Amino acid sequence: MAQDSDVYGNDNSTQIYGSSSSSGSYGTSETRGYESSTGNRYEYDLSDPGDQIEYSIDPDAQMRDSSSVNPTRELDRGLGEYGGGIYD
Repeated sequence: MAQDSDVYGNDNSTQIYGSSSSSGSYGTSETRGYESSTGNRYEYDLSDPGDQIEYSIDPDAQMRDSSSVNPTRELDRGLGEYGGGIYD
């Protein structure tokens, strides 16, 4: 079980895997994710080394990416945002 200090910052704002929910992360430890500035929702934030490892062993997330035809993914990449395991 997570300690309060693991889940809440000093101002009691929810923290997900070390990222504030205002920085693009959403959900709880059971439902994690990343939302880009264009509104695309991803399971993983590939700028995070821990998420890169998790993504590399998640065939479902990789399959979603390879079958996605969402044109705004290129816009995300152009903005320097790299998500993995897109939710269309």
